[in-house]
Amino acid sequence: MSVRAPAAKGRYDLEHSIGYLLNRAAALIAARFDDDLKARGVSLQAWRILAALSQSEPQSLSELADHTGSELSYLSRSVAQLEKQGLVERGQSALDKRATQLVRSTAGRALVRELAPKARDVERLSLQEVSDADLDTTLRTLRAVCHNLVPHPDASTAVNRKLTIARRVKQKAQAQGDELRRGAKPPPRPEP
Repeated sequence: MSVRAPAAKGRYDLEHSIGYLLNRAAALIAARFDDDLKARGVSLQAWRILAALSQSEPQSLSELADHTGSELSYLSRSVAQLEKQGLVERGQSALDKRATQLVRSTAGRALVRELAPKARDVERLSLQEVSDADLDTTLRTLRAVCHNLVPHPDASTAVNRKLTIARRVKQKAQAQGDELRRGAKPPPRPEP
């Protein structure tokens, strides 16, 4: 693959735009995985919800919005659809009877077990000619980009919802890291 030299100063060049390339790569990965998802009757958003719940459950709708980076109203409609499909269940929080918690149903767990290997295959395909060192650098760079865009989780400047979600995710990650540094055990992961 040839890489063109950056555009002349003052000219915007998509081929050297991190945002454009990230979006394009994400769209291509999603397109590759989409056939597997459609065959099972789920959308990419539904997969993200099920995958996020497989990382940590139960979760409230707000926690799930933070975890998936989704708008709350859009997420709520997607969760309702997953409930209709029998893939997600709502229950009461053990800590607060007024709060609703979301978990995968037995069918939702089975679907994650079926689709997770296919998701990993698409990821492996996308990284085929990428060395471990380049992948490490890319991941480090992407984390730095995220940090640069949300440098102070407690900042009270008015930002759009997606940056607010990114801040919450960062705060949660920092809190978990602090707990681990203090010697706390990480929470157990639910079975896939």
